[in-house]
Amino acid sequence: MTDKVVIHIGLHKTGTRFLQRMVFGQLDAARFAVNPPDVWDPLRDAVRKPGDGALADRARAAVADWRNRGDGRTLIISEPHICGDMFSSYHDYADNVPLVTELFPQARIIYFVRRPADWLQSAYRQLLARGRSVPIQVFLNYYDGAFRPRLGRWAHGSRNLNALELPFLQIYQAYAEAYGAGRVHLFRQEDLRSQQSLVERRLADVLSLEQLPKPPVERSQNRSYSALAIKWLHPGTTRRFPPPTEEDLGKPDHRFPRLRGKVRRVRRALTQHVFDRVVYRDWDLLAEDGMRGVLEAHYAGQERALAELAAAELRRAGQGETTPMAAT
Repeated sequence: MTDKVVIHIGLHKTGTRFLQRMVFGQLDAARFAVNPPDVWDPLRDAVRKPGDGALADRARAAVADWRNRGDGRTLIISEPHICGDMFSSYHDYADNVPLVTELFPQARIIYFVRRPADWLQSAYRQLLARGRSVPIQVFLNYYDGAFRPRLGRWAHGSRNLNALELPFLQIYQAYAEAYGAGRVHLFRQEDLRSQQSLVERRLADVLSLEQLPKPPVERSQNRSYSALAIKWLHPGTTRRFPPPTEEDLGKPDHRFPRLRGKVRRVRRALTQHVFDRVVYRDWDLLAEDGMRGVLEAHYAGQERALAELAAAELRRAGQGETTPMAAT
């Protein structure tokens, strides 16, 4: 049969919730199958644990069943974990490329990126919503005036990452090599904010639509914690930590984990639905210790390349310049 497949591979923190709810979620169900659970769930499990043969086989079987059903609709998969683990700097992105291309060899790829420094700050705010209150320096491994390599997935009781090893451009290059550059559509989260109409027009082209359906309600999606809320409701973020040693590594073994989880959920609700709705004051958390300057200098070349790719994509908006979806 003819497969028509569009895969949104991420990244996290680049408007994914907006895309899933306000774009893909509004498409005509007679023409589009968006994240059908019998396909999406096995695939999601497999890409979350790359290298697990049993999960990969389960995903293969699910896709085979979908094909055998003869569903003529366009299949849309939106799964940012295809790019890997965000809290490990997406170091495992390449492990998922072979499985994705095997399952969907003629798909179109939608890939959203963001300025690396801003992505890191947003990822830190996401961490605070679910994990321990630690300063941003711990999350980014910034000690004694420099960014350090990560020693382990957990340090000082918190997830952390290699701040200088984000492979945003390499992810694009891997999928462009696998599918051809004409099938990989790169967008920036910044353009989704400043040039939303152009981004939406280009997404419509990719989906073979004249225009995207208008969402029922225009509203903010998944707004990050404000800096003021972090300062007042996460007092642990003002502490200073030394560079971690072996004794500081490893996932913490908390007493009463269920109680801690409930407390975090209450604090998260208080932050998002009370504090930040009443007073939302924000500032650049990377300004401290001059971290932003270091990050922007480090990623300047990658950021320019991504901006050029995104600009070229938007120049095609409204022109219908897409590679026709073909049989797999």
